[in-house]
Amino acid sequence: MTDADSLFAPLAADAVPAVSRLAARCLSVDGGLPLAAGEGFTARRYAAEGGLAIGAYDPDGTLVAAAAIRPTGSTVTGTALVDPAARGRGLGAAALDWCLAGAEVVETESLTDAAAALFASRGLTRSFAEDVMRHDLKEIPDVVPPDGVRLVGWAPDTVSRFHAAYRAAFAERPGFPDWDLDQWTGWLVDDDFRPPWSLLAVGPDGADLGFVVCGDGWLVQVGTTPAARGRGVGAALTVAALRAAATDGASEMLLDVNVNNPGAAGLYHRLGFTTLGRRARFTRAA
Repeated sequence: MTDADSLFAPLAADAVPAVSRLAARCLSVDGGLPLAAGEGFTARRYAAEGGLAIGAYDPDGTLVAAAAIRPTGSTVTGTALVDPAARGRGLGAAALDWCLAGAEVVETESLTDAAAALFASRGLTRSFAEDVMRHDLKEIPDVVPPDGVRLVGWAPDTVSRFHAAYRAAFAERPGFPDWDLDQWTGWLVDDDFRPPWSLLAVGPDGADLGFVVCGDGWLVQVGTTPAARGRGVGAALTVAALRAAATDGASEMLLDVNVNNPGAAGLYHRLGFTTLGRRARFTRAA
């Protein structure tokens, strides 16, 4: 056992607020998913049913590191946090090794070069990564739909068309789940879903060319059908959603874009999004 190992003890059930504060300190330095500092988010990871969690405290009682494992479908997933002010003491390595004693997958909402190197040293390979991007709604670019293209909203009689556009836009993407209508809407429509910000692009001939669906503060998905790409449809949909959100009083919009989709990332950068950080998942090498 290392000195770092000896600092960890089981995390109390009421420690979620302390974990959220720790996550906020990590995000302020590392970037990443802002929601990861919310108590609901940290509770799902560090106080999950069937999970385990440990923490390390400084002498003043401040939580400086935490790790957790939890069941996720057919596997077990681990995650960990180390306060930027407490790094270099072996806490990250000890937390990761504890996770790997019970988990096959490790995830992070704030991937850094140091974390990637630590994961590699334990034989882990990256299986997923996406960049978190943000747009300040005080400055929205002036982009209009291509000639003849109109935007229609989410409504009971357009939901199936949104779903068809989703399938057409993403069918060729790696890992596409090909959800049916009920699966897709079940994943998408919750208390945070924003129908007024969700739009379908329709061409002059009535063909659906692309879609955007939004949650509170999020562009959840943006896609264009293969035949419509390169015509400015995706940009027009994105900007229209930003304007709708701003009209309703939102101050910012976030989105995630997979690192294997540089074309979409380039579009978002051109429209004024900035990258906050990278979230990722690692698995044991086969």
